[in-house]
Amino acid sequence: MERRTINGKLWFFPVLVLIMLVSSCSSKKKTVTTDPHADFQWMTAKMTMDITAPGLELNNVTGSLRMRRDSTIWISASALMGMEGLRTLITQDSVIVINRLDQSYIAEPFQSVVGKLNLPMTFRESQAMLLGNGNTDHVELQYGPYKAKIRYSDIRWNEPTTFPIKISKKYERKKL
Repeated sequence: MERRTINGKLWFFPVLVLIMLVSSCSSKKKTVTTDPHADFQWMTAKMTMDITAPGLELNNVTGSLRMRRDSTIWISASALMGMEGLRTLITQDSVIVINRLDQSYIAEPFQSVVGKLNLPMTFRESQAMLLGNGNTDHVELQYGPYKAKIRYSDIRWNEPTTFPIKISKKYERKKL
């Protein structure tokens, strides 16, 4: 995989975030056995992420997370001056990643992405991982040399929301 810099079509960042979302992870927090939101249907939150990978360190990447239980994960991330750089929509059937920095996108079946990344992960496990097994303050993820810490704020439960995802005709489709 070719790695590019922030100034030159940052394609590595969306793939790294995608790996973090659908990979097997370890949480450094204790597992909470009683989750008051275990039966949620909708969840929205603001988030701040720190991501570390070989040759790359991104701190205080801000974004939004929206989720519908067993249906949809939607993430918007902004790294540079508050401008959205990445929008991701993950469903049980598909993964769409829009990279606004280089005007490109990935649209692949969920199982294809999991297979290409060699990850034994289901959609439900992805949602559980993002919820931190009941820890709604923050989640720490690790997959090999890749690490991410996601801190949540302004969490709202069971307020229906939308999952806007629009791909401009000028965007180039890329393969994972």
